[in-house]
Amino acid sequence: MAGQPYIPVIIIEQLAPLLILLAGALGCLVADAASNKAGSRRVLPFIAGAALLAALATFFLPLWPANRPFLEGFLRVDRFGVLGSVTILFAMFVMTVLGPETVRRRNLPSGEYYALILFAALGMVTLSLANELVTAFIAIEILSLSLYVLTGIDRRSARSTEGAFKYFVLGAFASAFFVMGMAFLYGATGSTRLNDMAEVFRTGARPLLDGSTSPLNAVFAFMGFTLLFVGISFKLSLAPFHMWAPDVYQGAPTTTTMAIATASKIGVFALLFHVIVTLASWPPFYNAAAFLLTAVAAASIVWGNVQALAQTNVKRMLAFSSIAHGGYVMVAYVALMSLPTASLEALSFQQQEIAESILLYLFGYTLMNVLAFGLAHHLGKGGEGEMKNYRGLWKRSPMAASGMALALFSLTGIPPTVGFIGKFYVFRHAIEQGQYGLAVIGVLASVISAFYYLRLVVTMFMTDEEAGADAAQLAGGGDSAAVLAPGTLALGVAAGMLLLFGVFPMIFFVLVRY
Repeated sequence: MAGQPYIPVIIIEQLAPLLILLAGALGCLVADAASNKAGSRRVLPFIAGAALLAALATFFLPLWPANRPFLEGFLRVDRFGVLGSVTILFAMFVMTVLGPETVRRRNLPSGEYYALILFAALGMVTLSLANELVTAFIAIEILSLSLYVLTGIDRRSARSTEGAFKYFVLGAFASAFFVMGMAFLYGATGSTRLNDMAEVFRTGARPLLDGSTSPLNAVFAFMGFTLLFVGISFKLSLAPFHMWAPDVYQGAPTTTTMAIATASKIGVFALLFHVIVTLASWPPFYNAAAFLLTAVAAASIVWGNVQALAQTNVKRMLAFSSIAHGGYVMVAYVALMSLPTASLEALSFQQQEIAESILLYLFGYTLMNVLAFGLAHHLGKGGEGEMKNYRGLWKRSPMAASGMALALFSLTGIPPTVGFIGKFYVFRHAIEQGQYGLAVIGVLASVISAFYYLRLVVTMFMTDEEAGADAAQLAGGGDSAAVLAPGTLALGVAAGMLLLFGVFPMIFFVLVRY
């Protein structure tokens, strides 16, 4: 009836993963306040781990409409969002499993540490499911603020404090670009919901309050996407917006670095996927924005690999490696944006194929970095430092050396690992869509990357241990220590899946389509 207040339709079950993560974060804070220091350190990992596993399990339940907006159009559960969320929760679960050792080693406040892990996961999952730009912005701020604090949570470390400060300042710049881009897109379409924006881009007409329409403002649309993409590029540490990454990766606790390198990027890549398929409804979109994405992809691939060549610190090397891998993923996005979108609810077969290839790459990239950073964390201060500390690791801990070598082989793209399969599909789609230059740059850069990845393998297997304090800092002096590490099972699962999906990639595609 006229004059009656509008009551939004909210089905609580559809918010199950988000509510579980929120309840888990609050439960960690309450449990920490209600117990002594030793007690909270024992119980909090179980609370956080249980919340992450419970949230992950909800994505296997039929709670949501198939690829349709829900919660008043603010969220959407599609294939990309579901698998992205599952991958995020897996990475954050590994971070939680490795958490007790991080808390003990650095004497961190355990209540805040585990609560922030869950708050970060809440923001990441919300971002991967976002169908509305204001919701996406709030999710980005939740995950970013959590990661800022987790980066600098070791207040006794000057390097951690420096990394957190740089992360915060440049993150604020990224947020400003994102908000400005969102404002321009709202001005062009009259909505911040992606499905409504897609309809405006498809018809070329923006609805007005009086029921009439006005032509789509192409300048506003292009400016909005450009500014939005700049903000997203900061979060993804794509060149030339990567300045914060090396210092943050090196300064943050290694488990936090793992989350920044994997889970946070998956949420942002999911948002970028949804934004690109939305704007692909607009015929001029590819011609207007192709140069922007192509330039960022090429710059990230080249600059990331070239800078990684000069690094001697393991975490800084992996930081520049992540910039290059972000560029590889962007190659697939350039191919994606060249395909017009008829409907967000029913993407074309080619778009679905590219989406599945992006998901495979991101899933494989998460496994590689979980394994690499997890083993660096297990090896202690020396493993998180200079490459020379890895001299002779094969003799002291064959399992750790073999796992690190497997992760590095996959990052290089050597078969039969999932890293090779991921790059193969990305470059194949680029060639199919006529992006020959990007494909050639990507292949040549992958060859260059073999030098700095395999340099560490040679250091572990073919170089004798140096006498000195730095080399002695490596923990895990034997296989017994490696077997008893808290995260061994999770790291073993990651290593197994690296090989499984590298040898049988169709298993991954069958699971995704299911």
